[in-house]
Amino acid sequence: MLKKLVNVATGKMVDLYQTCIGRGIRRLQKRLAKKAIREPEHRFDDLYNLTYNPKWVEASLKLILSNQGSKTSGIDGITKQHLKDDKNKEALIQNICYEMRNELYEPQPAKRVYIPKSSGGKRPLGIPTLKDRVVQQVVKLIIEPIFESNFLDCSIGFRPNRSCHDALPIFYRSIQPGQKYYWVLEGDIKGCFDNISHEILLRIIRKSIKDEKLLRLIQKMLGAGYIENGVRNKPGYGIPEMGTPQGGIISPLFANIYLHEFDEWFDNNYGSNLTQYQKRKRREAGDGNAKLIRYEKIASPLRFATGR
Repeated sequence: MLKKLVNVATGKMVDLYQTCIGRGIRRLQKRLAKKAIREPEHRFDDLYNLTYNPKWVEASLKLILSNQGSKTSGIDGITKQHLKDDKNKEALIQNICYEMRNELYEPQPAKRVYIPKSSGGKRPLGIPTLKDRVVQQVVKLIIEPIFESNFLDCSIGFRPNRSCHDALPIFYRSIQPGQKYYWVLEGDIKGCFDNISHEILLRIIRKSIKDEKLLRLIQKMLGAGYIENGVRNKPGYGIPEMGTPQGGIISPLFANIYLHEFDEWFDNNYGSNLTQYQKRKRREAGDGNAKLIRYEKIASPLRFATGR
């Protein structure tokens, strides 16, 4: 994860994300976000050309190389060390731009490894190639402002400028006597990233994106799969139908896009979107009301403040 560091010369905090992407990209991201907020039903087109814009690819490469994970290679063995030479960086940028412009890009399967779990045992982790991480980052830069603009406040995990700590004041306000919430229920989404349906996710993304080239690229990412012990996980000659890119930069965003549908359903039926009259009628009927707070750590805990 990118962090804020101290500039030795000025003593000021530096936001690596803002430094890497530059003003031009930030301006366009803001325009996309404002459009998404003003017109929630709008379907964005003419976005794919940004995937082969050298400035966007270069910014994405900077973001990836600023991440600690860039020291770890995917199945091609390429790491940050290989890109210390500016010529190698420029060659990678040009290669990505060429493949994107001509729709020749094919994501490689992730390298599956296993890491210890805090609760014991191990959990699988996929490591995409550095090139695939850069492409995922480009797509993330493009679509994140569009979807992020309409995510609900109950969604905390894996979002810009948010963390699990942001859930605490929501909890605190919710448990005050006047709020009429009396219990806290916690649940986990088991195998959240592994069980996201590609068909449903693409259907949700299509609500906001109509650029077919970009949609085809996202579909390729979802179908890349992983390699474990030299064997690719693609069943037969098909592609995986479930799960987001293993360990991918863009996977948390895909998960939030997917779970936003759940957030809206919950809010409309049990939560903040109910009027005071509707809440009172539910209490009178003995159904009660609830507030959803969704955040992610290693798993995806859900907490409900429930009441009458």
